Amino acid sequence: MEKYRIVFAPTAQEDIGSTLAWLEKNTPVNLGEWLGALKSDIQALSVLPESCPYAPENGLWGDEELRQLLFKRYTSQYRVIFTVEEQTVRILNIRHSSKRYLYEDS
Repeated sequence: MEKYRIVFAPTAQEDIGSTLAWLEKNTPVNLGEWLGALKSDIQALSVLPESCPYAPENGLWGDEELRQLLFKRYTSQYRVIFTVEEQTVRILNIRHSSKRYLYEDS
């Protein structure tokens, strides 16, 4: 089975940082578990990332196909938004499901 390389865009790294800061302040006991589970789910994208559905934002602008991985932990759901380019999965954003969809200026 083909193995894809996982690359994080700066925006995705910022998303993780801000979520960790929120969790540390509000639910510190879950901090390590959340991060470990997120890393595990994202690492699973290295095999068959195309099995994830298209994100609702797909096709709104440009030709880039946007896909999403739904990550649910602690009654909250997050959307990991990514693209697949050749043998690379580029993680673009990690958004809480309560946030609005991405727009071109996001």
